[in-house]
Order: sequence, then structure tokens, then C-alpha cells
Amino acid sequence: MKSADRFSLVGFLLCLAIFAACAEREEREGSTREEKEKKEPKALTLTLAQQETIGVTTEKAVVRAVRPVIASFGRVIPRLQGRVQVASPVAGRVTAQSVSLIPSLGALVHKGQLLAEVEQTYTAPEQVQLDVGEQGAAGAVQEAQAALEAAAAEYERSQHLFQAKIVSRKRLEEAKAAWLQARSRYETARRQQASYHTATATGGESPRRFPLTAPLEGLIVQAEITAGQQVDTTSPLFTIADLSTVWVEAPIFEGDLDKVDRKSEATIRSVGEEGAAWTGKPIYAGEVVDSLKRAANLLYVVDNTAGRLKLGMSVSVAVPAGPEKQVVMVPEAALAESGGGKGVVYVRRSPTLFAEEEVTIGIRQGGLVTVAGEVKEGDDIVVIGAPELFGQMPGRLPTAEEE
Repeated sequence: MKSADRFSLVGFLLCLAIFAACAEREEREGSTREEKEKKEPKALTLTLAQQETIGVTTEKAVVRAVRPVIASFGRVIPRLQGRVQVASPVAGRVTAQSVSLIPSLGALVHKGQLLAEVEQTYTAPEQVQLDVGEQGAAGAVQEAQAALEAAAAEYERSQHLFQAKIVSRKRLEEAKAAWLQARSRYETARRQQASYHTATATGGESPRRFPLTAPLEGLIVQAEITAGQQVDTTSPLFTIADLSTVWVEAPIFEGDLDKVDRKSEATIRSVGEEGAAWTGKPIYAGEVVDSLKRAANLLYVVDNTAGRLKLGMSVSVAVPAGPEKQVVMVPEAALAESGGGKGVVYVRRSPTLFAEEEVTIGIRQGGLVTVAGEVKEGDDIVVIGAPELFGQMPGRLPTAEEE
């Protein structure tokens, strides 16, 4: 009985060992099969008729010499003296006639263009002082006029007496000098009276009206003015920006400052807009590191004649870093991005066979994008029809729309 139990236990243990070995072998074969499936690219066969229906179009993968870049997210700012504010030179009120002059937001104005008129106004103490001054000036004019009339009469009398040889020439010259001095005082009093009069005058011809003109050609980006508004000398009424040329500010972390080429041009793209790119010429090398952000700002000047770059707009800046390298590039339109710097492209391996290749995405330049993976120079890359291939590729899960 004991011998039979011993044989049963040995048989049971032997079965367990065989079962474990089989399970391990299946697991190993399954892992090998999965790895093989992962390594093997997905492939799809399409007849020429199917390709024509889809409209499949291919372009060759090419090798280009490109420079590695460090990406930065920057913003568009006005160039120096490219944004000015217009304020009133005096405290006063915007005239009613300015309604037809005040430009609207976004309007293009030319240098020297009349934007509005401001009529100077005075505070109560200033007005009282002007009234008193004007009265005093009127009295001074009357006194000077009386003195002038007396001096003129004396000069005329001296001329007659000199002709009759009753007075000397010296007496005549003294009378003439007194008359000239009285006339000068009278003219001075008249000018002072006129200045007080113009300071308190009103109406369309008043010298108290001051024009507001555009100091440069540009767009009205801010306007805080209406007809009849009371204004002072401290508040800007217009902001004018010349956007034909703008600056782009690109922060570079201090650890990357030694890697970037701060003397080379950078490629600038608007965020979320494909195909739009500008060339930025460096104007400032970023010599100061922000103590909080630990980054230095590089400045680039950009031609914005078309006006597509707006002040404050976020842009991506590709700053060159290092020497040129030979890399494989494909059209950007051929790339299906999957996130994390990865994507897929579709390669025609034969007239009817298409393979999906996973690639790592690199530098974008001139409508092309650098890819690293199994794509080689000269490969036929699907440019038009890639979404259709994406949906039909074996192993691809259907999208929500397909369901």
C-alpha cells in the first residue's frame, strides 16, 4: 500500500512538471510571435484599379543636408520705435469736428495724418488769472497809448521849433528818442493784450486748438477717444503700430545657450497653422538670463509685409544648433502623427503592395519633415491617399465614425 502511494505521488509530480514546461513553452512562443508581429510592418495589397479609385499619389523620400535645431516657443512683439502712443499736448476737450477725423481700430494711417483736434481748456483758478491778466493788459495798452500820443506831439513840436532855430538839435533828438521808446512800449502792451485774448478765445479759428497727428505710418491698434471727451496730457489716446516689420522673442534655457548658433537665421512658424513659415534674422544674442525662468531671450527681426503675424501671437522658433547632417526627409503631407514625436508613413514596396512604417519625427523644413526608421532614400511615399490606407491596414481598429 505504501509502495502504491509512492508511485502515485511520483506520477502526480511528473504531470505537474510536464504541464509547467508546456505552459512555459507556449508563453515563450506567444511572446516570440508577438515580437515578430511587432517587427513585421503592416502591409496591404491594393490593385491598380483600387489605387486609382482612392487616388493614391506618391513622392520619393529624399536625403537633405539639414542643421539640428532647438525648438522654442516665442511671441511676436513690436520692433523698437515700431509702436507709438499719441497723447494730447494740452489738457482740453476733443472737438466735435473730430468725429470725421478719428480713425477706427485696424485702420491704416499715414505719417502726419490728422487724427483729431483738442481745444485747450483751463481750470477755474487759471481762468480767473487769465481774466485778471487780460484786464491788466488792456489798462497797460491805454496808458502806453496815452504816453505815445504825448511823445508824438512833443516830437512834432520839437521839429517845428528846430526849424525855427529856437531849440537845438540835441533837444530834437531827445524828443525823437522819447517818441520811439513810447511807441515800443505801446506795441509791447498790444502784443501782451493780444496773447491774453487768444488764450481765452473760442471757436474754429482759436489758436487754442491743437492737432493730433500720426507720428508714423501704421495700424491703429488701440483708440481711447471720442468727440467731446475731456483729455489730459498723461493718457494715450491712440496706439499706432507699424507691423510691416516685427520682432520675435524666443526664450532659450540657459543649458542650451552654448548649443545654439545665435548668429544664424531661425525658422519661425505660427502655432497651429501648417505651411506658414518666416525667416528670422538675429538682432540680439540674449546676454541676460532671467533669474526666475532661467532662460535668455533671443530676438529676431521678421519681414511681415503680408501682416499675418500679429502682436502677442505665439510662434514656434527653430534655432539652429550644430553642423549640418544628411537625413532622410519625406513630404509633411505624407506623415500621420501619433504623438510623442512618432508617426507613420506608407511606403509602396511594389506596384500593389503598401507597407506602414513607424518613424520618429525630426526637423521640418520647406514642406518636408525628417524621419528616422526603416524609410530609405528613394522609397515611394504615399502623399495622397494615406488616410484611406490607414483605415484599411490589417490590424487597425475601426474608428468611431466607421463603427
